[in-house]
Amino acid sequence: MDPCNPDDMSDRNPGVAASAGIALICLLLLTPQAAADASWSYKQISDPELDSIYTDISGDYVIYSGSIGDAMDQNSTRVIQLYSLDDGEERRIATPDAGSTLTGEAIDGNYAVWFSEPVFGSAADGPNQIFLYSIEGDTSTTIRISETAAWPKISGDGVVWSESPDESIASSIMHYDIRTEDTTIIPGISTIDGADVAFDGDHILYTDAETMDLRLYGTVTGTTTTVFERSRLNTTHEIISGTALGGNYVLYRKDVRTEKPREMYSELCLYTISTGETVLLRPNTGEVTETLTKQDKEATFGSLATDGTHVAWELAEGIARNRIIVLDPQTMETSSLSPGTFVDFISIDGPHMAWLGSDPIGGNGSIYLATMERGDTMPATTKPTRAPGIGPVLTVAGLLAAFQISRRCK
Repeated sequence: MDPCNPDDMSDRNPGVAASAGIALICLLLLTPQAAADASWSYKQISDPELDSIYTDISGDYVIYSGSIGDAMDQNSTRVIQLYSLDDGEERRIATPDAGSTLTGEAIDGNYAVWFSEPVFGSAADGPNQIFLYSIEGDTSTTIRISETAAWPKISGDGVVWSESPDESIASSIMHYDIRTEDTTIIPGISTIDGADVAFDGDHILYTDAETMDLRLYGTVTGTTTTVFERSRLNTTHEIISGTALGGNYVLYRKDVRTEKPREMYSELCLYTISTGETVLLRPNTGEVTETLTKQDKEATFGSLATDGTHVAWELAEGIARNRIIVLDPQTMETSSLSPGTFVDFISIDGPHMAWLGSDPIGGNGSIYLATMERGDTMPATTKPTRAPGIGPVLTVAGLLAAFQISRRCK
């Protein structure tokens, strides 16, 4: 089309041509560019001579426990290993004393924690010990010796663990400050399963021993918030069967049994701490929904994780075939990977994820490490973004083009 053709209606007014050129450039600027599609590559990182048991990841390190021999054998020796993402090297950082075992490892930043306890039926009859390990110093220190101290969690400069001084079924939560080396009891918390307690600096997540409600304790404010209140109806029974805490999010699984109609299924729920709002997620897709479909209720899932930016869970897709689904609650972008094994104990931190994988036909459990990568296409659920830095260039080019058209047609 000739921009100076008098039959062209846009040329009747020179300003129209310029405006059309600018409008075209603006349209190009407003057109979303394809964002990268998240995908995951993964590899086995654990010592093949060990039967791996559990894992946790933070920053440049993966910590995991493994057994020299069958992990199901109480007399096997359990050790703690530290794997470096930076150079792929790993070292053994703990071996148990005779008659005791090591478990409950967790890591954050420059520190890791775990505890030891006597092996059931062994001659050892000592108390439990909570250990604090410095990665930089490659040294471990005992920070608690108690008959019932167990399941430490670490975040920043704080360590928490469960303990029952009176040997009751319910446990209290203790807090240790790494900087001051002070140990205090967290007031008002009573829980039955210390292994399920989660700690993320400003918050402690636990199931109340008396009510079985899921509660969130603010370590700074000293206040307690009920995340989930157990149903007290005779026709509906609900129980929390898995939780994860990170940053602004609590991800939890709720098992539901109803009498009318007679049903049993699980719900995947995401609670946002800052707003106090809970949404129901479809376990197969990660979509937010008001009600679950028949397919949603038939889904089998577990092993929840969150780092405060992403949430993740394991979804069963057949015999010994699990898929890991990762969701960004801010964008609702999802990604996934299927390692072709059983998946348990997922841990995620930024672009890295670790988990315990086991083969259905036998063999040792193994620790896997996955890294998030970006492809060339954008998933439908992803919010589009514009390539940075190109806007000003196109704007100038558009204005120059419009100016030239305007001059030629005068």
